[in-house]
Amino acid sequence: MEFPICICFTYIAEILQIFTAMKAIIISSILLAGLTALCSADHHKKEQDSDNPLLYVVRHIKVELENVEAFQKAVAEKTLKYNREEGSDPWFTWKVLTGPRSGQYARLFAARSWADLDRVESTHTINIPRANEESAYWRENISPLQETKMPATKVMAVVPGTSFSNLEGENPTRYGALYQWKIKPGMYQRKTAAAKMRAKAFAASGLKIRGHVMRTESGGDYMTFIHFIGFDSWADFGKLREWGGMGEIFEANHGKGSWKKFLKEWNAIHQEGGETEVEFIEYMSDLSSISITK
Repeated sequence: MEFPICICFTYIAEILQIFTAMKAIIISSILLAGLTALCSADHHKKEQDSDNPLLYVVRHIKVELENVEAFQKAVAEKTLKYNREEGSDPWFTWKVLTGPRSGQYARLFAARSWADLDRVESTHTINIPRANEESAYWRENISPLQETKMPATKVMAVVPGTSFSNLEGENPTRYGALYQWKIKPGMYQRKTAAAKMRAKAFAASGLKIRGHVMRTESGGDYMTFIHFIGFDSWADFGKLREWGGMGEIFEANHGKGSWKKFLKEWNAIHQEGGETEVEFIEYMSDLSSISITK
């Protein structure tokens, strides 16, 4: 799922080679004026055709310890009622295991395009209408069990070209690791290039993991990028975290000396002393649209 900006500029370059310099200036001006609309239309089509989610909309829910059992039971019942049938809105729940949000529930859905968020008849939107039956059920049966009655919402966009998977099928993994970094202003393109290099190395590693990189679009610092790594066992995750292992994986794919160059670029891209954070999360199968075997 690549943004087509480069395609648009390549197209412009080809036109410039055909026409004289004077005509090229005129044509270039016309094309540049319509570049945004052209790219947006092509991008929307690619989003619709892609199997990879473009956006994740996440709400972190706090629940008092004495209400945890009742909350999980209520969400499981709601999931069976509204989110397991064909054509229903898929929702997924992860429990945060470590970090400042330990014990919270990350409730989320995935969207293929920004346009999908316009579907007011669906719960897959930023502001779910109160008249929505599913939303009303949640407010009546589950909200009273929450410490946070109106959880903060975060929207994250998958960075094109950073998704990879060495796992069979598309079911969610049992566990996940979320790594958060903040880039310096103006470093988006370099960050994207570095993330693509690392994704390529991960994909060729044979490690039993999958992942992608996301940028915070709303609900947090716009300079924040989050790298998700999904895995089914801590043993598999441990192989990734072995000392020196990442360097070997990287150089096997990008050549000798590439790891040190990558680390130098990494340090240049990210904020010095910027806030970093790591969370481990666990998939809550009964509280999600897709059930997995543990």
